[in-house]
Amino acid sequence: MNTVSSQPGRVSANHDPQLPNPDLFAEKLLGRLNVNKPPVPLSMLVSIWKELSVVEEELDGAGYLLPLGKLGAEIIVNKNDGDERKKFTVAHELGHWVLGLALQKKRGEFRQPHRVTRAALEKWCDAFAASILMPPSLVVAGLPPRDSPYLVDGILDASKKFGVSREAFFIRVWELLKIQVAMLKLGMPVAVRRSYSDKEGERELVRLLGASVVREQLESTSPVIAFALRTSCGRVFVSGKRAARDITLCVAWPT
Repeated sequence: MNTVSSQPGRVSANHDPQLPNPDLFAEKLLGRLNVNKPPVPLSMLVSIWKELSVVEEELDGAGYLLPLGKLGAEIIVNKNDGDERKKFTVAHELGHWVLGLALQKKRGEFRQPHRVTRAALEKWCDAFAASILMPPSLVVAGLPPRDSPYLVDGILDASKKFGVSREAFFIRVWELLKIQVAMLKLGMPVAVRRSYSDKEGERELVRLLGASVVREQLESTSPVIAFALRTSCGRVFVSGKRAARDITLCVAWPT
């Protein structure tokens, strides 16, 4: 029952089969609050259990869950972390809490699953936290259409609405919608400073940027970048924001 991962929001759809589906766990829990718009009221979620509380302290790490036997448990959070990090820590440790409750109901003892690796357990709690803070239905409803020239603006603004870091939200839209956010530096050739996707997405982005029609679009003086292109993967929609020689690009790949 340790701290959150070093990259909140970076989760995978593949989880240990011995653990329950984190998305379904999160969806069921959020259903108790009837959440229909961001941000998710995390404090209300924690308050479902009277025996669970959140305490801020001076810590070396991000936080942990402290079981207290019959008294319940405390989620200990690093008081020096920013609000976004604290929220992810609480959501992550809430994952440990619900897993413990599930085993307690099944076997009469509050504990974490023994037959999975610690890495798999932490990965599950990261996935659970992402689903709690950025539920699929709210993410989809809160963004412009995939072919909208304002998709990039919607994605850049959404992290504030959800109360999460931009990095976490960029990772989430890739996982849910296969929309890739990338930071580019114009030059010969165009350099990818950062891309939020998997390895295959990164390779496809390099191929896309190598097309002459794409380079023309990126090198134009228009303040708005918005175009569609037929690729070997199918039709992709691209929108971007320009700042001097840097560009934030959103590529909506076929799903």
